[in-house]
Amino acid sequence: MSQSSPSPASPITNDLEKDQIGLVGATMQAITHISPAIAALFFTQFVISLAGITAPLAYVAGFIIVLLLGSTLVQLSKHLPSAGGYYTYVSRAIHPRAGFLTSWMFILYSPIASGPVYAFFGFIVQNELKSNYSIDMPWLWALSVVVFAPMIAYMQHRGLKLSARALVITGGLEMLIVLALAITGFIEPGPGGVSVSVFDPGKWLGLSSFALAVVFSVQGLTGWEAAAPLGEETTNPKRNVPLSVYLSIVIIGIYLVIVFWGVITGFGINNVNDIINDKELPALDLAHRVWGAGWILILIAFLNSVIGNGLSTANVSTRMWYSMARSGSFPKALAVTHTEHKTPTNAILMQMVLSLGIGLLPAFWFGPDVSFFFVDGLILVLGVTVVYLMANLAVFMFYRGEHKDEFNIFLHVIFPFIGSAVLIYAVYASFFPTLPAAPYVYAPLIDGVWLIIGIAILFYLRARGEEDWLLKAGEAIGEA
Repeated sequence: MSQSSPSPASPITNDLEKDQIGLVGATMQAITHISPAIAALFFTQFVISLAGITAPLAYVAGFIIVLLLGSTLVQLSKHLPSAGGYYTYVSRAIHPRAGFLTSWMFILYSPIASGPVYAFFGFIVQNELKSNYSIDMPWLWALSVVVFAPMIAYMQHRGLKLSARALVITGGLEMLIVLALAITGFIEPGPGGVSVSVFDPGKWLGLSSFALAVVFSVQGLTGWEAAAPLGEETTNPKRNVPLSVYLSIVIIGIYLVIVFWGVITGFGINNVNDIINDKELPALDLAHRVWGAGWILILIAFLNSVIGNGLSTANVSTRMWYSMARSGSFPKALAVTHTEHKTPTNAILMQMVLSLGIGLLPAFWFGPDVSFFFVDGLILVLGVTVVYLMANLAVFMFYRGEHKDEFNIFLHVIFPFIGSAVLIYAVYASFFPTLPAAPYVYAPLIDGVWLIIGIAILFYLRARGEEDWLLKAGEAIGEA
């Protein structure tokens, strides 16, 4: 069978609970998927090592580029609200097999993200306990994974409304705490005072290093697409999902620029090397100096970020698996929903097991800190790059096909092209001209093997004649 995609009139069956979240819930789902505290504070040293004091300017440039990438999702989600997200979009616009491979690579994104975050959080806490209170708990990172994975699964199981409330609370609290640290940096600046020179292109360390900083700022802003797979559970999804994408990008984009500026100012724009060479997270170091005993608030912000990230990433992955199982390209068991809570119970259990495995095994092997940057910093980024590239192609084909009357040269050609060019450069710059050290150098191999496995599954399904799912992969709600 070589059916390309269903017709626009294909109906869809939805066993998930409708109207569980509105615009605020969808926006916080995207914001917490980005993980404001993690994005703002975990990568500070690396971005500043590339851009120097102009790191805030790098985030301004990254923010503009992410708006272009977000435009692609907005254009697709406003016509195709679906739990499948990119699976549905690419299946509908290009081909169901392309949609399957896109979702297969997406597994290296949201589904695997939370486990290493749990471990890294425990690692930070155990180090802070040892350095501040002489309490040695070297096993705390593993306990963190074992506690967070089942807790997040239980909260998911109880329904999306509970998850949405938790996301609003945890996301809002972490943003307020980190923003307060940045404001304190402005109030009590280090050597050099408060200066707008952080936005002066003449202060770049070098054009190539600044360009790489922009690339990593784009990666630090990933997560804005997380509301799309909740489209079938969102009130007025054709309005609220696209709007939540733009809102989350604008809010977090402005937020990260302010936070980076505030942290640099707090250390001192004349002491940028102190940030680069800091032995602990610069945010914690700054908090110790300006807040004293209140430094622990930063750990509370991290805690909230971990919970929010765990919920939002799990919401995305479980809905994607539910949609794929519903169409028949994944095992049907993953399409089972709870009779009372209307949540995809088996998909939630699978996500919990995956979080436990990805959180524990690489950390035992490489250490929780290396595992975090290896899995969430490179394996994840390479996987989602494939997803974004396929989406950029899909938006062009979708509007040149089903919606020719809405075709726009900027929205459907120029913006996707610029976004794709930046993503391709990001991959190149990560490995050339100098290959990273092990284990980071193995990330492309892992992603490549994963893609080959996905292709092999497609061949297997075709050989067995199990391709009815091709007719359903591009279905979206709201189509009679």
